[in-house]
Formats: sequence, structure tokens, C-alpha cells
Amino acid sequence: MHSWKTAFQLNKWEIKKSVINIVLAYLVTIMFTLFFIREFSSYMENGTILFDFLFLLLFSSSPLFPKPKNFEVQQLQNGLFASPIVCLQKQLPIRDEVIITSRLIMHTLYTFPIQVVALLILYLATPLTNILSIGSFLSFCMIWLAISISLGYVIPKLNIGSEGLAVTNVGSLIIFTLLTLLTFMILTIFHVLFGHGIVYWSIVFANDFPLLSAGISIIIAVIGYQAWISSMRKALKKLRYG
Repeated sequence: MHSWKTAFQLNKWEIKKSVINIVLAYLVTIMFTLFFIREFSSYMENGTILFDFLFLLLFSSSPLFPKPKNFEVQQLQNGLFASPIVCLQKQLPIRDEVIITSRLIMHTLYTFPIQVVALLILYLATPLTNILSIGSFLSFCMIWLAISISLGYVIPKLNIGSEGLAVTNVGSLIIFTLLTLLTFMILTIFHVLFGHGIVYWSIVFANDFPLLSAGISIIIAVIGYQAWISSMRKALKKLRYG
């Protein structure tokens, strides 16, 4: 708890400088949500891979929206790919745990509030209210917020830093292209095998097994959280920031 209080104090200036970017990220998320609302009935009847892809994108990579340059992940010295604010903090007598927590706070501000709002809007503005009870809807939310943690925490990890071919301009482009193609391929196979997409089946699973859905989601979230925290600790000890 002390780390979170210290990190929040450390982040006040960054939060102040990032308000416009956070608001823009929220607006883009709402635009995605309006698309989901418009296409929801058609998706539930026929299923489209694009709907699944964009939904997954919203809960995994949405904090990649541009940030102020001093806080944006970028190529630095010695081939290091990191956020300049992390490099600055590493030069100061700040504990690694506080630096990690500060990145998680910023990530949370960009994602968690608007993702919860997006899910609530989707529930109230679509026939989802006729499909899911309040309890089942909460389970549905937990499924996707767990995905947001287990996949989306790659963003604070990138803030902490990475190095090597994978984070060069060419390497990043190759990896981004391959990940996009791989995701579409997996979603396509999922549609073929199960007759519908991952969003549809997450709704079905939350409706039929709400307690099991919630329990599995919590386990996935905890495992993902611990894995990314461990990775960030190792990076802070291994990488050369100065």
C-alpha cells in the first residue's frame, strides 16, 4: 500500500500532463463501443471475426493510444526501448517497486475506468440486458477485465523497457504484422470449430456458469498480474538506463 501512495504522489505531474491524452483515449474507446452497439444484434446472429478482433483489441492494446512524448515508449540510447520517465526515475533514489506501481497506475487510468463504462454502455444499449442477469453481466465484465490485465499489461512492461531486434522499428513492424495475422487466424479457426466468436462464447459462458466464469477470471487476472510484475522487476534490474 505504501508503494501505491508513493507512486501516486510521483505520478501527479504525469497525470496533469496526460489529461488530454487520457480523454482522447476515452473518446476513441467510446467510438469503438458505438460500433459494438450498432453491430451487436448482427454479430449475435451471424458472427463476424472483425467484431471479435476489435473487441479483443480494445481490451488488450487500447492504451497504445499516443501519450505525451516524455511518457511515450520510444527508442533511447544503447538500443533501449522504454519510456523516458522510467529512465529519469531510475536515476533517482526511487525503489523499483514504486516505479513499477507508477506504470500500473498510469495504465489503469488509461484503461480500467473507460473499459468498465464501455461494458456498462454495451449492456444497457443492446439486447444483452435480455440475455444476461446482473450477476451474469458482472461475470462477463470480469472475463474481459481479466483479459485486459493478462494481455494489456504488456504496455506497462514496454514502458519499463525492452531491448533487442524485436523493439527496433523493423522488428516492431514485423512482430505487429505477425501478431495481427496470427490473431485473425486464431479467431478464424475458433469461428470454424465452435460456430461463433470469442465474445459470443464469453456471453454464453458468463450466462450459464457465472460463478465459474468469475472464479476463472480472477485466477487468470492474478496469474497475469504476477507474471507481468515479475517481468518488470527483472527488466529494471537487467537493463542499462544510463
